[in-house]
Amino acid sequence: FFLTQTCLSADKISAVAMRSRSIVTVGVVGLLGFGVLCFVPPSEQGVTSARRAALLGAVSAVTLAGQKAEAFGKNPSDWLGYYKDPQHPMCPRKIKYDPAVKTGMIVEGGDGNPGCEKKVLTPFRAPVTFTPDSDSITIDFTSKGGPADVVGKWENGGIVFPDGNKWKKLFGLSAATGQDI
Repeated sequence: FFLTQTCLSADKISAVAMRSRSIVTVGVVGLLGFGVLCFVPPSEQGVTSARRAALLGAVSAVTLAGQKAEAFGKNPSDWLGYYKDPQHPMCPRKIKYDPAVKTGMIVEGGDGNPGCEKKVLTPFRAPVTFTPDSDSITIDFTSKGGPADVVGKWENGGIVFPDGNKWKKLFGLSAATGQDI
């Protein structure tokens, strides 16, 4: 008696299987239908708008291509940011605005022995002199025992110094405030 009451007959199993297949089929057809709708072209008004947008984009590109690109160094804000110094691994190098110094910009950094893997041993602040329309700056490293007029020239994403060292720019600062972006 127990087995006959709890077991489903072959007809009932077949009906459940058919119902499950029907639900899956309806779901697949629904998804395919939605996918097809995604590729239906827009109405005529939409095509006109798309053509207009493409035309305006092309005109803008031609206009911009005819204009001379601004060179690096045109603004002091081009220099603002964090840099990586290979001669002092993990030591901070940040060029930022500072109204307290005569030149208006400084390098804020620190040195370790030789790097700063564990901690910054000697923090420093070095005034930066910027000349508009120039690809170079002059840094006064006397605060850390270095020379007063080290020229750094912008080259391929970083500042190259006379000794061959290159500070690679990691990311910039806000041009408006000189603070972290």
